[in-house]
Amino acid sequence: MAFGVAIVADGARADDLMDLALVEVHEQVGQPTTYYLRYAVHNVDGDLAPLKEPRLGPGADLAVFQRAPGFYECLVRGPVFSHQIHLTHGVEGSTLEVVGADGSIKMDREVKLTQWADNTADSDAVSMIAANYGLAPFVESTNTRHMESRRTLIQHDTDLNFVRMLARRNGYHFWVRCDDLLIDSAYFKPPVLDDPNAPLLRINIDEPNMDSFDITWDVERPTSVVASSWDGAAKQVIDGSGVPPPSTFSGDVPLTSIASETRSTSVLAAVSDAGDLMGRASGVLMESAWFVQASCKVSAQRLGRIIRTHSVVNVDSVGTRYSGSYYVAGVRHVIHESDHEMYLTLVRNGWKS
Repeated sequence: MAFGVAIVADGARADDLMDLALVEVHEQVGQPTTYYLRYAVHNVDGDLAPLKEPRLGPGADLAVFQRAPGFYECLVRGPVFSHQIHLTHGVEGSTLEVVGADGSIKMDREVKLTQWADNTADSDAVSMIAANYGLAPFVESTNTRHMESRRTLIQHDTDLNFVRMLARRNGYHFWVRCDDLLIDSAYFKPPVLDDPNAPLLRINIDEPNMDSFDITWDVERPTSVVASSWDGAAKQVIDGSGVPPPSTFSGDVPLTSIASETRSTSVLAAVSDAGDLMGRASGVLMESAWFVQASCKVSAQRLGRIIRTHSVVNVDSVGTRYSGSYYVAGVRHVIHESDHEMYLTLVRNGWKS
């Protein structure tokens, strides 16, 4: 049985579905969270179980919890969309891997052509879309409002792709997460850069909680934006220049000071006003600014907590330049019989001097 894992099927605890050889939950910024549940296949009354188990079938609603002592967290909830089956002669050693994802994949099934109402902000559209899927919206307001007299907001894509596009052009992230009460929420907000309760990852000191830490950096990326558009009503150019660099973690030197030579990109878009254009330019710079990437493996038992994407961790004793805060861009949870391991992808848009 996988360490601490509890399975909830269609809202009910399913003890008979918890005899799992392995559980993986993959979280990645900009992608739905996916889960992989590995079961041993057995010969039961002349058939192979659990290949036809309806609670593991297409569209079945599953939630994966970590409920080991000291933990109570829903890692993911959403529909099953795939089976990966490996059969061996004699059945012993055969496996079924049940694959599913969080509720955001339901938002990616139907392309929609929609002209949003006059005076709609990007955040208004996201809130309405989230509500249509029964998601509790945690949506941070955006400034630009789309007016019929200038540029209306047009959707010609799935709801998920449309919302992600709105997130990118505002420098936000969008994700869906389920809590321990099985309430699904939609989040639309910029990356958090401060958390007083962030976990501390330690190496090279007494009582470390990780054994290795890998770092790469790449400064060949845009640090400024040339942004312009045309205002057809006023017959003049809309200038989006002067976008400030993204905020960094406290005390970090930003990329613009590390790679001071000009590295620019362009944003050419049909927009409502200069604020809209500058928001899109800021979003481009936010995405490109994460020039430091790190990776490590930590144990939930050893750390005493579970790390999720869209959060902050602090790292100690990896040198004065690289110690400090990192944004969690990815977590691969691997849960086997004896532990819950977390393979982290961390990013940073500055470093210490």
